[in-house]
Amino acid sequence: MDDGSTPNVPAARWFEWVHGFSLPLVAVFLLPWLYVLLILSSVPYLHVCNFLRTRLWTKSSKDEFWNSARRLMAYVWNLHSRVLHGYEVIGLENLPSEGPALLIYYHGALPIDMYYLTAETMLKRNRLIHTVGDRFLDRIPGWRLVSRVMKVTSGSAQSCVATLRAGELLSIAPGGVYEAQFGDSAYEVLWKGRTGFARVALEAQVPIIPMFTVNIRECFRTVSFAKWIFVRLYGVLKIPVLPIYGGFPVKLRTVLGKPIAYDGSLSPAALQEKVAGAIGKLVREHQRLPGDILQAIGDRFEAVPSVRAVTS
Repeated sequence: MDDGSTPNVPAARWFEWVHGFSLPLVAVFLLPWLYVLLILSSVPYLHVCNFLRTRLWTKSSKDEFWNSARRLMAYVWNLHSRVLHGYEVIGLENLPSEGPALLIYYHGALPIDMYYLTAETMLKRNRLIHTVGDRFLDRIPGWRLVSRVMKVTSGSAQSCVATLRAGELLSIAPGGVYEAQFGDSAYEVLWKGRTGFARVALEAQVPIIPMFTVNIRECFRTVSFAKWIFVRLYGVLKIPVLPIYGGFPVKLRTVLGKPIAYDGSLSPAALQEKVAGAIGKLVREHQRLPGDILQAIGDRFEAVPSVRAVTS
């Protein structure tokens, strides 16, 4: 006779199935936030540095102090990139050791590769890449100090030209948040006819270096369900609205193409098309299409990198 003590086996198995299914599902949506938190850890770190600078390190110059603070951040990011993604850069020699250049890059769901490249450049070339970021970043509490120290700006045309004329490196992702949110594993360039970066390059008379990071879309992805709704929401709010998942330990490899020299005979539209073509060529030469997460993880265990030499 059943005295009521026998467990409900079907219910227990159903709970185990739901738990086993939901745990990895929750994990892939939480992992991106760990990356975001690592980025946001720069906020309290730099504010503590600023407090110490004003109270304890008054004898050292401001530039010397912040250079030291930036290099410590670079070491942390570099370690992060090597451990989690076996990160490497192909074509770093295409960045000038001095003088200006404009880096134009494909924007992944999270631009983690730009943080990694900035760290790599600081440690290996002793140069800081100035970065144009979306205006919504200014809404993050405490972010203004990070922007000032790490040279991240919302990037008016005049300020970008001034940065380049001062002999600095500047990076821009013409696709911006739109490309980050609505791109997919096909790696199509989504610039919507934007020519602002081309106007900046022509006015400043600087070379453009195309940049693409292999497997960046396999590291983080955006959900594809009901994307048209999120496109409309983004059109109204102008902030990221599409959920991101991932944080997968894929191989990340940034490829810097040969510089596209200044050519005053080109119109902004023609230059934009030329640069988009150069990035598309990097995608075709170095990226598995369509991208595959498991194969991208497997790329970390290759004995010899499959990336071919960067061509002009």
